[in-house]
Amino acid sequence: MTVCVFIHLSAKRAKTISLLDSGMTENFLNLNYAKWLCLPIRKMSHPQKLFDVDGMENKAGQLQYYTDLAIHTRSTFTNMCFFLTELGEHKAILGLQQYNQKLTGRGDGLIKHNYPLFLKHLMQPKHNSYHES
Repeated sequence: MTVCVFIHLSAKRAKTISLLDSGMTENFLNLNYAKWLCLPIRKMSHPQKLFDVDGMENKAGQLQYYTDLAIHTRSTFTNMCFFLTELGEHKAILGLQQYNQKLTGRGDGLIKHNYPLFLKHLMQPKHNSYHES
């Protein structure tokens, strides 16, 4: 399943189709796409191995980078972490369960209502365990 994502940043505006994955618990952006968008790329303090769905190690090897973005849909704004890595043909893969629960408060919101998603810079980066020490 896919969803249209509008990216509104100070440097660029873009529109892309994102894959929604019902089994994913995290959000991912293609690292080269994040660089093209001029996103603030941060290095993880503890890189982790990353495996593709087929069990093979991801081409990028370890998961080393992330960015924090604000997601806007309808009247809801939510700050989320996006891990940056090689995604093949995809520019973004979004964790469907995480989006539905955080953005709509229920499990069927994006699917049932087909709300558009907007990604924006955070004014204040959120603090979590992925940030540099």
